[in-house]
Amino acid sequence: MSGDGAAATLRFAELVAARICHDLSSPLSIIASAAELARLEGERGVRQGGVGQGGEAMALMLEAGRDIAARVQFFRRLFGPALGPIAGGELIELAKTVLGGGRIAIEAGSFGGDSAFSAEAARAALAALVVAAEALPRGGTIRCRGEAADFALTLDGPAAAWPAHLTAVLGGAEPIGAALEGGARGLMGPFLVLAAAEARLRPTLLLGAGVPLLRLAAE
Repeated sequence: MSGDGAAATLRFAELVAARICHDLSSPLSIIASAAELARLEGERGVRQGGVGQGGEAMALMLEAGRDIAARVQFFRRLFGPALGPIAGGELIELAKTVLGGGRIAIEAGSFGGDSAFSAEAARAALAALVVAAEALPRGGTIRCRGEAADFALTLDGPAAAWPAHLTAVLGGAEPIGAALEGGARGLMGPFLVLAAAEARLRPTLLLGAGVPLLRLAAE
């Protein structure tokens, strides 16, 4: 590998790490704040002649801990080594725990049918769901249809629009270069194209009037 190629690969790895750190920072901050609140509650309990039980702080820490666990599981599927096949319904439930912060609904119905998504197809589907969530900055609904070899996501929301980092690579931009240019916020469109190629799926967009649709079908 050339020096330029090695540098680009390292920069891309840095973007993935930055994305993971960014998405974990919010629940980690909640835990840090809750720990301080627990300390104050404990001191208050001692002053009042009792023993602090954690109260509100414990509830916050438990919720943030569950959030972190869900995100780590999600990132292992999205960015980590292959973990084996997964049913479409499980894949959607995994995404629901992480995406949208309560602003985005994911409707799946019989997504995947009776067939399981391979590790590669699951990675591509999760990347597509992340991109779809980014395409709904003011919230909305992602509707999933199809099966592992041919599935589509449609968007329904007040400001639904596929992000530039996706349209650029589907328009022919080189994925690694596009990711490096866009930074951590522009990572997922290029990552989706790379994941789709690994899964031998071809991503296409339906643009213009009507429902925005992203399809990934076997080549």
